[in-house]
Amino acid sequence: MKSMSLKLLIVSVLVILSVPAAVFADDEYSGILPLYTGSDIRYNDNMGYEKFSFIIGESELYTGEGILTRVFCRAPEGRSPYEVVKNYEEALENSGGTVLFHTRNPKEINIDGKKFSDIFKMNRRDRGLSTYHYTHTDFPNEVTEYLAGKIVGADKDIYILVAAGPGAWAASQHNRTFFELITFEVQAMETGLVTAAEIGTGLTVNGKIALYNIFFDSGRSDVKSESDEALKQIAEFLKSDKSLKVLIVGHTDNTGDFDMNIKLSKDRADAVTAKLISEFGVDTGQLKPYGAGPVSPVTSNSTEAGRARNRRVEVVER
Repeated sequence: MKSMSLKLLIVSVLVILSVPAAVFADDEYSGILPLYTGSDIRYNDNMGYEKFSFIIGESELYTGEGILTRVFCRAPEGRSPYEVVKNYEEALENSGGTVLFHTRNPKEINIDGKKFSDIFKMNRRDRGLSTYHYTHTDFPNEVTEYLAGKIVGADKDIYILVAAGPGAWAASQHNRTFFELITFEVQAMETGLVTAAEIGTGLTVNGKIALYNIFFDSGRSDVKSESDEALKQIAEFLKSDKSLKVLIVGHTDNTGDFDMNIKLSKDRADAVTAKLISEFGVDTGQLKPYGAGPVSPVTSNSTEAGRARNRRVEVVER
């Protein structure tokens, strides 16, 4: 298998990946992940800010709003759809990203009466039915490999989708592999007040969700009244299914003594847990508090903005 060389760079607050210039096709592409080496671009469609739905499981869609780019390519001769997608899976994991879903049989997917091809064609440009365009038009029906992944940036979540399959027989391209590389940059759910539904989505996609609307005074563990709306949303989510069990995890920045921060984070998790039970009616057995202190930052503590991002309470599935 031909692997792609990646080097992860952090540029400002957005994760960007750089690759050797030879990977790119005639300087047409400068996306988050590189093109498969030796591929040629057929269409590079920058769709702009859009509402977009895509598959993250056998029967699950994720819908969000953000910057959408779709690049349709022909792989080098002799490369299979599986090889192309496995390279992207490796590249995603090497970059620190997470694979959300990979299927070798996307044609079997049917979500609320919509086939894979119907869902994949949403927010995709129509190229007509001329011979040259036919492979692009027919592609969603012929996809044999599909990958969905995610890279978490400092203030954006970047979803990476790769679909691959043979070209259209009518265009005499059925012996060649084509693939579409999609990037979707969305505002991270963690940066604002989230709803009960978004908490559920966060746990399904990432196994956790960070909340920044639970407030404490500096160095203290008393939950401030401004936190009530966030706590209400947590309670609504948990009360919708009494079988759900989560960890309430406190996190601090790295300012001050390490052991003090570990204790503070646990005290805050205890306080949130107690408030959810006593004031919002959550069942005791659904919650377990834990303090992580500064050991799991989401970004560097070298700036105040970074330290603010690291001070958070997370709801984690268990």
